[in-house]
Amino acid sequence: MVGGLRVLAGTGLGRRGQWIVVFLGFFLVFGSWSFAAPYGGPPDEIQHVIRAVGVVRGQFAPAPAEVPDYKGRPGMGAYQHTPTGLLQDVTCFGLKRNVSAACARPVSGGPVGRVPTTAGRYNPLYYALVGLPVSLSPTWSGLVGTRLISAALSAALLALAFVVLSRWSRTGLMLAGLIAVSTPMLAHLAGAVNPNGLEIAAGIALFSAAIPLLLGPPGDGIGPLVWLVGISAAVLGTLRSLGPMWVFSSFVALLLPWSRPRLRRLWSQRAVRWSAGVLGVALVLSLAWIVGMRTGNLVHPPVPVYGYSAQAASFQYLNQWGSTYLDGLVGVAGWFDTFLPDPVYWIWLGLAGSLVVFAMVVGGWADRWRFLVIAFGAVVPIGVVQVAEVNSLGWIVGGRYVLPLLAGMPLLAAFILERGVLTARHARTFVRLFCLTLLPVHMLLLVEAMSRWQSGLDPAHPNPFRGAWRPPTTSYLPVVLMLVGLLVVGWAFWTAPARIAALPEVDQGEQPARDGEAGGS
Repeated sequence: MVGGLRVLAGTGLGRRGQWIVVFLGFFLVFGSWSFAAPYGGPPDEIQHVIRAVGVVRGQFAPAPAEVPDYKGRPGMGAYQHTPTGLLQDVTCFGLKRNVSAACARPVSGGPVGRVPTTAGRYNPLYYALVGLPVSLSPTWSGLVGTRLISAALSAALLALAFVVLSRWSRTGLMLAGLIAVSTPMLAHLAGAVNPNGLEIAAGIALFSAAIPLLLGPPGDGIGPLVWLVGISAAVLGTLRSLGPMWVFSSFVALLLPWSRPRLRRLWSQRAVRWSAGVLGVALVLSLAWIVGMRTGNLVHPPVPVYGYSAQAASFQYLNQWGSTYLDGLVGVAGWFDTFLPDPVYWIWLGLAGSLVVFAMVVGGWADRWRFLVIAFGAVVPIGVVQVAEVNSLGWIVGGRYVLPLLAGMPLLAAFILERGVLTARHARTFVRLFCLTLLPVHMLLLVEAMSRWQSGLDPAHPNPFRGAWRPPTTSYLPVVLMLVGLLVVGWAFWTAPARIAALPEVDQGEQPARDGEAGGS
């Protein structure tokens, strides 16, 4: 097996072979979650399944309406005419850490009726892509089929990110950043029916291509970068109502400081103009959908959920950063009820943060402004909404919502450190350190989530292979898929720095001047 991986991951098959290997690895990692989770185990999955079935059946733009959320409170959404068995109550185990999923009914069809979904106003693109299997067969097999399509879409974008970084990352250090931002939270969502997973993958792919395109040395053959920027930005800007803001913040950060010669040079290329045109159309259509379907509207309950003052809500919001933002960036499974051990979060965030801190120290002022714009765009607007609406909506913000934008920080940091600060040997050490310390965390969260869903979280007897509820396709399959996927991904990343070091100098580009260095560190 190792010999086969060596051939596939080597240069013999070129970039297409690399894409196949990395796609297969990430698909297995994400797909393991597709076989592990009960229906409704991942966050909001039931609402997204109903939306997906409705879209596949031609109900692209249902009339906006107030619908009950999972707690029975009024919320934004719409009604879809779908099999009524798709709507199920998962509160019997959701948010109850010690209760297994055995109390919930499996996914089923039944007569077609008017079914509410809080995802009813979402853009139909994602649902049209993934919804066919569960629409044709509202059973476990149909559900898994839809989940696997979702996993494949996210895996495809990450594989593209790997390929462009293998060519345009000067030393391979940006691949360490790619490992750091491809968190277990992404894997959990990518293997479920939830557009948030594809949204995160699109954000990662956007930064992976846009950073070398907009900040790297000028050169020929940038077509792959241009098209990945256009495709990933169009996907990111379309999936959810926050998407246009993520795209705007990304480009503002990377285009600082404004350089007319660089922009003219890029605009002179036909691929850039075509990609910009496609992206512009996608964003206009997305904004039209957001306005027309009122996806950003909030429904205020007749009785406030809480009674916080603005000051108290602000302090409480900041106090929740550890569990709300930071843990959610790395991985919290289910309905925010299944956590990793605390040291795992410290290690993951410490390694990813080390890149950012080091880059801010050695980079110029323009680099620091880029980090500030990304952090501001990810934290401030959504934080203001959270504090302003907490009494009506409760605490709804999680790290997974802002990961599409914050994923740019470790990738940008690695790019800065490659500009003559760290050598190829340092990059190789970083990538392999990240492989050894971070990739196993994917297995840890999967096993923890399986134990929680199957038996409830019992610290004395965690067991992912038995319990009151077990996946119809056995509990062993997800673990095997995850193990094989991690071996494939790990091998591809482990060997990548050596391949990059062997590339001709023309492929790696010249070392660029450090933007904003005048005026000092």
